[in-house]
Amino acid sequence: LLINLLGLAGSLYSIQVLNRYLALGIDTTLLTLTVGAIIAVVFELALRSARLRIAQWLCARADAALGETVFESSVRGQYALLEQLPVAARREILSGLATTQQSFGAGNLITLLDAPFAFVFLFVLALLNPILALTAILVMSGVILVSLLAQRRLREPMEAQSRSSIQLAGHQQTLTSGTELVRAFQAADTLRERWNQCTTELTGLRATLGTLQNTIQNASYAGGVLLGMLVMAMGAREVLAGRLDVGSLIGANILAGRALAALTRALGLGEAIGRGQRALELIRQLNAIPQERRDGMALGQYGGSLRFEDAAFAYAKQPTPIFEHFDFDLPAGGVVAVTGANGTGKTTLARLLVGLLEPTRGRLLADNMDLRQADPGWWRRQVAYLPQEPLFFDGTLRENLTVMAPDTPDDEILALCRELGVGPFVEGSADGLSLVLRNGGNSIPLGIRRRLALARALLGKGRVVVLDDPTEGVDADGCKAIASILNRLVKSGHSLVVMSNEAFIISAAQAVIDLNQKPQPRVVRAPATPAVATGSSTHD
Repeated sequence: LLINLLGLAGSLYSIQVLNRYLALGIDTTLLTLTVGAIIAVVFELALRSARLRIAQWLCARADAALGETVFESSVRGQYALLEQLPVAARREILSGLATTQQSFGAGNLITLLDAPFAFVFLFVLALLNPILALTAILVMSGVILVSLLAQRRLREPMEAQSRSSIQLAGHQQTLTSGTELVRAFQAADTLRERWNQCTTELTGLRATLGTLQNTIQNASYAGGVLLGMLVMAMGAREVLAGRLDVGSLIGANILAGRALAALTRALGLGEAIGRGQRALELIRQLNAIPQERRDGMALGQYGGSLRFEDAAFAYAKQPTPIFEHFDFDLPAGGVVAVTGANGTGKTTLARLLVGLLEPTRGRLLADNMDLRQADPGWWRRQVAYLPQEPLFFDGTLRENLTVMAPDTPDDEILALCRELGVGPFVEGSADGLSLVLRNGGNSIPLGIRRRLALARALLGKGRVVVLDDPTEGVDADGCKAIASILNRLVKSGHSLVVMSNEAFIISAAQAVIDLNQKPQPRVVRAPATPAVATGSSTHD
């Protein structure tokens, strides 16, 4: 309020100069008015600067809180529900964080806060001449009406633009990471058609949005020109009628312009605010996903046993369950192989064991403790997990391999890498463990990447080892190295659950769970003491 009151100094200065100085011609009066106006402007600028710093501080805190919320929702949202969102949609939500921070930045918020103070200028204008104030109100109402109608029409094309952007992001991902797919399988024509469709739609939507934005800008410009003309025309009649002097007319014109400017600046933010609201809506959808537990029970000493009791699992909206009425007991130090064709649920079972998913019925127990009651963080430290798709975050190789055990010395890391047959890759690199990985580590050959991911799992020193297709894409020497590692784990008393159709792994298992049989998996127990063969694989 004080800032906008000080903003009246320019108008009042013009009125006083025209009415008092020109009438009397006293230089001291002009000097006094000028000094007073300059002081008011200096104070106004100082207050505006202080207000901006306060707004920036508040926005920085809000941005940090929003960023933390988005991050927590991304990493702690229930896995099954998060996976239902397409990757492109999740990328759009995360990029919406920057959009929100820009749309509701300090400068924009200050502009919105200044808009109601247009009525301060109108009030002073009404004190000078009610007719001119009414004229300003009518013109401003017209500008508001046109702008609001245009902004209302902005919503639908903005939502369509967001949907098309998500589709285009998927095609961009294909172009950046699927070069082999596009060229080897002659997919360029198919992709081009979809690419052109998306870009054409986006071009049309941008044109529509540009037209509507131009309408808002033109309304503001035309309103300013019209208001100036009307104030001067009607003010001139008021001067002739003796109800207004020339100085007050000039001041009234300035006041009307200031009032309209405060309003049009706020109206001009319509599109930015709309984008921010759309991004916030997407973020709210992410935040609405229930989060997994942050605490729970933790055993003082976990022995390594697992048991399924009448367990069942089915994905939402899937008519057929992955399995049901499943009972199985894995003693501490036991070895079980899980077999099945593609899509039968081997990876789903691995995710259940890691705690990413929960049975839809029945229980999964670790040393007789229901994992639904366990602290997820504690439980995942008990599991050495190799996922089917080995991915790494952007960072050094050392940071990735020791993410579960950051204090692991380099000698131990390198020894395990040599044992897995990837020592030459790591030590032969100029950067060694400081090698920076990008894009999930996809530039590393799959067989090496998989063994590096196995090293990451084992460095966490989990009691239960869950491996999802550990030999997929691994050459014969690599399979031998993995077999040697598995033998060592068996001898050291680790419990092993290996999702694999490899004969050398199946033959060494104490039990085999066959997921090909539906809905209740078939369990075959082998009496032999587990020992993994030297390992051979048909994988290249």
